[in-house]
Formats: sequence, C-alpha cells, structure tokens
Amino acid sequence: MAKNKKPSTQDLSISKKNIFITKSPKETTALGVCFAALLKKGDIVFLKGDLGSGKTTFTQGVSKAFGNKGFARSSSFMLANEYKGSNGAEKLFHLDLYRLSPASVWDLGIEEYLYGGNISLIEWADRLTAGKNDNNWNIEFQTLDGGKRKITIEKIK
Repeated sequence: MAKNKKPSTQDLSISKKNIFITKSPKETTALGVCFAALLKKGDIVFLKGDLGSGKTTFTQGVSKAFGNKGFARSSSFMLANEYKGSNGAEKLFHLDLYRLSPASVWDLGIEEYLYGGNISLIEWADRLTAGKNDNNWNIEFQTLDGGKRKITIEKIK
C-alpha cells in the first residue's frame, strides 16, 4: 500500500477520490476488506479495469469481510455469485459482465441484483449503461510496473 502501511477505513474518505498503490495481491485483498466496512445496503460498486488488474482480488477481500470463508471466484463464466453476510441478513452479489454486450445486460433481469436492497459489486461495469443511484461507488484498477496496482476509489454523488 502507499506509505507502507495496512489499509484502514481511516484511509478512505467518502467525500473525495482515494488513490492507493498496492504492491501485491495480498495488499489488494486487504484494501477490499477495508473498503467493505464502508458499504451499506443498496450500494452498487462499479469495478473497472483491464484483465488481470485486480478487480477479482479486491472482491475477494470484500467477500472475506462479509464472512465468506471460501474463495471468491471470478464470475466470468457465471453472471453472478452470491455471498451472505456474516449476520445472514445482507447479501453481497458479485456480477461479471465481461461476456455480455451493453445491449444485452438489461435483458437478463439484472435489476433484481442492483435494486434489491443488497450490495452489488460489478466487474466490467462499463458494459452497464444507466443504472445510476445515490449509492454508487466507482473503483478503477490500473496495472503498474513491478506487479503494482493503482486503485482509485470514489463515491459517486
């Protein structure tokens, strides 16, 4: 992480753009765990970045924070993975739109995932047109030299 420290919720501000540099998959996962503490029912998280940029690794951290004891897999071959919160009440949906065209996304009934009062993390969110509300986050992933990742987290107002 930037400044060689473990991430904490104090490093994240809802009111501004937050930029982190992670140096390993472990740090990217830890940032996901930290970010999960900011999520609330109804949040939609748009994950954007090239293949291998850290979107699924980050999601593994978020699902871990929700009490997922297993391994959060990329949902590239499935539309969605569902994880229940540790309290059993909240659900976390991990959607991957990589194999879909922007025109076909809404034909699949994706509204139930997005607007059902749960939390949705969407990989390849650039394929999702519209779908805006006040509970959105935008997270962009960039691959840097030496296996580092630049992760920009911003609350969309």
